[in-house]
Amino acid sequence: MKTIMDLITEYIDNIGNGYPIFTSDIHDYVLNEIADAKPLVINEYINRYEKNNNNFVRYKKGIYYKCVDTVFGKTKIKQGELIRRLYLEDEEEVYGYETGPSFINRMGLTTQVPKYTYFATNKNRVDKCSNTIELVKPMVKVTKENFKYLQILDVISNKYDVPFEVDNPDEIIRNVIDDNDLGFESLLYYATFYKDNGIYKKIANLARGGN
Repeated sequence: MKTIMDLITEYIDNIGNGYPIFTSDIHDYVLNEIADAKPLVINEYINRYEKNNNNFVRYKKGIYYKCVDTVFGKTKIKQGELIRRLYLEDEEEVYGYETGPSFINRMGLTTQVPKYTYFATNKNRVDKCSNTIELVKPMVKVTKENFKYLQILDVISNKYDVPFEVDNPDEIIRNVIDDNDLGFESLLYYATFYKDNGIYKKIANLARGGN
């Protein structure tokens, strides 16, 4: 029978260098095999593993990563993966999405490069892992089923008043709607969570093909 340390080692060995390793995930992995393992005991073993493995680094409370020694020092945590796990999704659920000026820029609707990358997330009270990130509360709880609707509705409502610097913004937005198989009936439903009466006219115009 595998011990707690065996399972911790097995889990960490299966994670690539630089990827965030959450203590909560280690707990789940251990408890799946040893149902009566105590969380405090698992934490003690994680601390012991950290002391005995120099390349297992604590990023902050509850988050570790594996690093590699190079001539420039130890490698860093993968920031994109950390952002994904902290604010956007894990293997089970979606709880956030990119929004605001940074997403509008990424859609090609503006050439303005914002100072911050914006994320609408259910976890908006989590500490920011970068000073170039802005976390905002979504209009409604984000799920795997609704995040693409909320993301495009944020663009349509454009509460940040980002100037669209293209001749065909409706065409670009409509293409995103079509490419993601978003239904206009559902768009109208989720629009009810927005305090923007003008959003319905914008959706109707998009549904007509901008004519």
